[in-house]
Amino acid sequence: MLKRPHLLAGIFFILWTGSIFFCYLHNLSFSLGHDNFVLDDILIGTVLVFISLFAGNSLTRFFHLENSSILEEALFSVGIGAGFLSTAVFMLGLLHLLFPWAVAILLIAFFLLGASNYEYGKKIWERLKKFRPTPLYSELVIILLTFVFVVLTFLNTLTPPISRDALIHHLAIPKWYIKHHGIIDIPFSMPSYYPPLMEMLYSIAILISSDILAKLIHFFFYVGSLFFTYALGRLLLTRFASLFAVLLFGSLPVVCQVSSTAYADLGLTFFTLGGFFALFRWSQTRNKGWFCLGALMTGWAVGCKYNGLIVIFSFLMGIILVLSDWEVPLKSLVKNILVFLLVILTVNILWLARNYWFSGNPVYPLANSIIGKPWLPHQPKFSQYQIRKMLFGETLWDQILLPWNLSIKTKSRGRHELDGVISPIFLIFLPPFIFLSKKPKELKWLSFFCLLYFLFFWVSSRIRLRYLMPIYPMLGIITSYAIAKWEIKWKKLLLTLPLCLAFLLNFYWVLIYTFTIKPLDFLVGKESRRDFLVRHIPLYPVFEFINSYLPQNARIMFLYGGSYGNDGYYLDRDYFYDSRYMGYTGKEILNKVTTPEKVREEFLRMKISHFLINWKRLQMDYSASLSKEKKLLFKKFCREFLRLEFKHDDSSLYRLL
Repeated sequence: MLKRPHLLAGIFFILWTGSIFFCYLHNLSFSLGHDNFVLDDILIGTVLVFISLFAGNSLTRFFHLENSSILEEALFSVGIGAGFLSTAVFMLGLLHLLFPWAVAILLIAFFLLGASNYEYGKKIWERLKKFRPTPLYSELVIILLTFVFVVLTFLNTLTPPISRDALIHHLAIPKWYIKHHGIIDIPFSMPSYYPPLMEMLYSIAILISSDILAKLIHFFFYVGSLFFTYALGRLLLTRFASLFAVLLFGSLPVVCQVSSTAYADLGLTFFTLGGFFALFRWSQTRNKGWFCLGALMTGWAVGCKYNGLIVIFSFLMGIILVLSDWEVPLKSLVKNILVFLLVILTVNILWLARNYWFSGNPVYPLANSIIGKPWLPHQPKFSQYQIRKMLFGETLWDQILLPWNLSIKTKSRGRHELDGVISPIFLIFLPPFIFLSKKPKELKWLSFFCLLYFLFFWVSSRIRLRYLMPIYPMLGIITSYAIAKWEIKWKKLLLTLPLCLAFLLNFYWVLIYTFTIKPLDFLVGKESRRDFLVRHIPLYPVFEFINSYLPQNARIMFLYGGSYGNDGYYLDRDYFYDSRYMGYTGKEILNKVTTPEKVREEFLRMKISHFLINWKRLQMDYSASLSKEKKLLFKKFCREFLRLEFKHDDSSLYRLL
């Protein structure tokens, strides 16, 4: 047993060493430049994970989960902690308390809740001490390959945000809320009504650290999704096959690229996997705790993105099938469904009420033609197929071949690959999986979910590969199962060649993206934050001019301005844009007035002081949608009442006289 002086000496040495390294790193941050020093973001992000882990575990025990591994318990604990933390921040927003001090108090409260759960920390420590992994050589190779893709993704994450939807929505909306210290109605921005779970977590990042921390939060959900894929795979596969499923999912270029951004897709994936895992365990054990936990995770999947509604419907179908197999009475079946839906409603009630208060529709802009205020009531309505046909010339045959095209094309008319490409490996092993006999019931449910999710995606949304994110880990499990169970002559040779080629292609595309981002130039201080942003966002000098020289009360209207149309995150002034880049506000004004003076009056009534115009994009729209008379009216208005303030590339900043 250690004597007291030795114990005190050890504690002193730890504190002394920690202080020296803290001071060293603090000075290092100045030599690199404050904007290039991201270690503080990494440390804060790690602390947030541990706060979510321990605080969430304080609540996990109420579900009485039986025979769960330390990994499974940790994943659900982090999910519960992150879900309730996001909800708490949303409540601060409703109370208009989005200040750094309020968020700090909230985090301290969560920390104290987690600290009271010190028994869980002891439990983790004891299990880790007893953990003696004996991986096979082949398993080590898979782990190493997965680690390579994770590291590349991590490096890309440690750079300032440049992705389109982050600058338009996922970071821009939290910035609006923080500017007003609370959640306000932003009626011109359709995305401001979307489910806000990830945006609330990003609000924490922006308030206490930086937007790089926001990207790290999304990256942590990627890592969590990898672990959840392994845990889910272990219910159906061997350890080797489960690790291989993780590699199949984690190495996809679209997954690596999106995981390094401040989006919501990996949050949706994480909670979807959690819901699926919990409902699997419920179907195996009939434990009500697993059922309620599955409903809770499904609720937070909806809270990440409206695509979560597809998850609800798919899970409900699976629940009905399970209860039918159990031959429960109709009353019990209805009761279970109502409990499932009630839990989902409860965790989302705040933002649903917010939407109802602002728009009269809790799921606005969905079903806006039926309930609440209509969006663009005078605009023609088109189905997604009609839109894709008009914009990209897609034919019915293109739509039928969509699974094929998404898997083998790295460039498409519809820009399916906007956020990265996927591997053809899933398509290659689809026939072997279909013709395998005696597939487990759980695997059939997994396949049913993937099919149902894809069909909904097919008919109801614009085609973006990242919108399919929740099914990629499940496709990895299905493909890994097919590879493991498929019996064929020369199996090793036939499998090795396509698998090696697929992973080499994945590595190639991830490297291409990494070389485009050049994260090391930023991280080692070779490139400043400004230079990095100018390189990736050509319009950034215009934003700098606006922030430096325009008065605080200026309000800028985007007329196809910005690098992506509506990306106002880097603006520190008020702005306005038309959702979906349709330019309908300007066209409506031109169509209802007859003189340039009246056009000016309408814009002044909207308190517009400046215009950010991309003439190339604007002319493409106005030349096709306005009459000759109205086009002439717009030219007269521009000539008489707009004065050029700043021009860069295709965009020009004008002051309204």
